[in-house]
Amino acid sequence: MFRFGWLLMFIAPVAASAQPTHWAFRPPEKPAVPAVQHASWVQNPVDAFLAAEWEKRGLEPAAPASKRLLLRRVYLDLIGLPPTLDEIDAFLKDDSINAYEKVVDRLLSSKQYGERWARHWMDVWRYSDWWGLGAEVRNSQKHMWHWRDWIIESLNDDKGYDQMIREMLAADELYPDDLHRIRATGFLARQYFIFNRNTWLDETVEHTAKAFLGLTINCCKCHEHKYDPFAQADYYRFRAFFEPYQVRTEMAPGEADFAKNGIPRVFDCNHDTPTFLFAKGDEKRPEKDKPVAPGLPSALWSEPISITPVKLPTLAHRPDLRPHVLENYLRQAEQQIASAKQVLAKSPTPANNALLARAEFQPKLLQARAAADRAKFSEPPLSTAKEWARTAAKMERQAAILDAEVELAKAEGELAQAAPAKRAETEKKRATAIAILTKAKEALGKPGESYTSLRGALKTLESNLESEASRNKPFPTTSTGRRSALAKWITDARNPLTARVAVNHIWLRHFGKPLVSTVFEFGKKGARPTHPELLDFLAVELRDHGWSMKYLHKLLVMSNAYRLGGNSNSEWRREPQRMEAQVVRDSLLHLAGELDDAMGGPSIPAAQETRRRSLYFFHSHNEHNQFLSMFDDAPVLECYRRSESIVPQQALALENSKFTLTMAEKIADRLQARLPNSTDAEYIHQAFCWLLGTEPTAQEMATCLEAVAELRAGAASQADVVRRARRAII
Repeated sequence: MFRFGWLLMFIAPVAASAQPTHWAFRPPEKPAVPAVQHASWVQNPVDAFLAAEWEKRGLEPAAPASKRLLLRRVYLDLIGLPPTLDEIDAFLKDDSINAYEKVVDRLLSSKQYGERWARHWMDVWRYSDWWGLGAEVRNSQKHMWHWRDWIIESLNDDKGYDQMIREMLAADELYPDDLHRIRATGFLARQYFIFNRNTWLDETVEHTAKAFLGLTINCCKCHEHKYDPFAQADYYRFRAFFEPYQVRTEMAPGEADFAKNGIPRVFDCNHDTPTFLFAKGDEKRPEKDKPVAPGLPSALWSEPISITPVKLPTLAHRPDLRPHVLENYLRQAEQQIASAKQVLAKSPTPANNALLARAEFQPKLLQARAAADRAKFSEPPLSTAKEWARTAAKMERQAAILDAEVELAKAEGELAQAAPAKRAETEKKRATAIAILTKAKEALGKPGESYTSLRGALKTLESNLESEASRNKPFPTTSTGRRSALAKWITDARNPLTARVAVNHIWLRHFGKPLVSTVFEFGKKGARPTHPELLDFLAVELRDHGWSMKYLHKLLVMSNAYRLGGNSNSEWRREPQRMEAQVVRDSLLHLAGELDDAMGGPSIPAAQETRRRSLYFFHSHNEHNQFLSMFDDAPVLECYRRSESIVPQQALALENSKFTLTMAEKIADRLQARLPNSTDAEYIHQAFCWLLGTEPTAQEMATCLEAVAELRAGAASQADVVRRARRAII
C-alpha cells in the first residue's frame, strides 16, 4: 500500500485540470487597488498594495530619502552612473512638483539606460562571448556582441518585452529578411556546444524555460517532475521545438572575412531530425520507436499549438544575394589589388606581375558570379540565367589560368636562383606548374555552366565530426515554424508566467528583493510571492501597456515606496543594494571624467585598458576582467541573480589597484578645481555629497579631518601637501 501511494505522488499531478491549483499556473487577473488609511501617502498603485499590507501589521512608513540620496539612487538604478555635481545642484534647486519626474523621464530617454539594463538582462539570458581551445570555437559563437548591441538598442527603443522574446527565439522565421532583428537569435546561438548536441539542447531547454517562464522543465528530463504537473515527455516535447535549429554566421556589412566580423544567428537546418525520449534521461537509451512531436505541458495550456512551416524569401536561404555581400568582396578585391601593386613596385618580378594580373581580374569574376546567382535565383529565374552561368563558369576557368600562371612564375623564379643541388627539385616543380596551366587552358575550351557562388554565410560545425561537405550544403528554403509557434505561446496574453517572471526580475533590480525569491522557479517548489496581488497587478500592467519596460520602470521608481529612506522592514520598501561590479568601475570612470561613452561594437579584450563601459568587455567562461570578477561579476553559465560577497580582496582592489588610484586622483583634482579655496571641512563635505550621495555624520567628518591632519603632518615635503592629502582622502 505504501509503495502504491508513493508512486501516485508522482503520477497524479501530471493529469491536466480545468483550473490549475497552483497560483503561478493561473493567468494573472488585475486586482482592484486597495483602499488604505494612509491615502495621502499613496503616490501610485504600488504604494497602495504595500500600504495595505503594512497597515495590517501596524507599521508606519519611514521618512522619505533625502533629495540627494534619491537622485543618486535613481541614477544608479536607471543608467548605472552617479549624477554629476551640476546635476545634483540642479535637482536640489528645483522645487517644482514634478522635479523628480523630470529626472526619471530624462534618464529613461538617455542612451545609458539601454546599457544599464542590457547588463541586467545579459545576466538572465546568459550572455557570453565564445570560448574554446585556440581558435576552435567550442561554446557560444564569435561576434556575439551583435546580440548584445541588439539588446541595448531594443531597450533604448522601448521595444516590448514580448517582442524581444519573439525575436530572440524566432526572428529568422518571423523576419527572415531583417538582419537587424535576426541579431536577436544570438540568444540561441549562445547555447552552442560543439562536442555534444544533447548537452547543447539540454541547456537550450533549461534556460529558455527558466529565463522566460520561471520553470525548471529540466527537472523532468529523466523522470516525471517531482513537484510540478509535468511528465517526462513534456521535457522532450519542449526540446522538439528546438531540434531542427543550427547556427551560422551571416556576413555583416563592411567585412568579408568571417573571422573578423559576422552576425551569429540560428536557422532551421535539419527539418526531419526526430526527437526521442531518453529512458531515464540516458542519451544512450533513446526510445526510437516513439518519436516525440513539439508540444506544451497540458497543465499550462490545453489548446493544441499550431505550427505552420515558413517559406523563406530568397535572401534568407541565399544570403550571398544580399547587396552588401558583393560590396564586401569587391572592397576586399580592391585592397588586394592595392597590395599587389605595392609589392610589384618594390620587387618588379614576373611572379609579382602575375599576382597583380590575378588580383585585377577578381572584381570582374566576382561581378559575374553575383550576376549569375541573381539571374538563377530570381523568382521566376531570368531567361538569361543560363547565359550568365556560362559567363561565370568561363571566367572561373580564366581565373584558374591566372592562378596557374602565378604558380609557374614562382617556380621559374625559384629555378633561376636554385643552387645546383636543388635544380632537379625545382625543375620538377616547374613541370608540375606547366601541367596545371595546360590543363587549365584546356578547361577554358569547355567551361560548362558550373561556377562557385559567393559565400554570404558560414555554417557553424554541428559537431566536431561534421564534414565540410555537410557544412557547405545549401541552406533550406523553408523553416519548420516550430520556434515561432513557441515564441507566440510564451508571449500570449493568456500565458500565466511570462509577465510575472519579467516583473519579478525588474522589481528585484529596483527594490533589492524580488516579490518571488526563487526568481527562476515559479513552480510548486518555488517560494510564494510576498505580495501576490501586487505581482499580478504589475504583470497585467506590463502586458496591457505594450509590454513596455520603461512604463514599468517609471511606475516603480515614482512610487513613494521606492523613495523611502530609513530602516523600515525591507518587504515594504526598497532594500539597499550593493553596486554591481560594472557600476563600481563605470562610476569611478564617470566621476573622474574619464568615461568613454561610445556605444556598441566588438567586445574589448578583458585585460585591455579602456575607458569604455564595462559591459563591452569580452566576457566568457575562460576570459573575464579581473577587476569586475573581484566584485561578484556575473558567471556566464547561469546568473539569474547576482551573488554578493564581502572579502578582503575587494577592499584591497579599491585601495591599491592602479586603476582605482588613478581614478581617485582625477576625482580629487576635479573636486579641487571646483573648490579651489575650500577648507578641509568644505572639501570633505562636498566629497561625501558627490561620491556617496549623503552628507557626512559628525563622526565621519571628525575622522576625515583627523586623517587629513595626519597626512599633512607626515608629509616629507610641504610642496603641494593639501592636494596630496585630499587625494589620499578620496
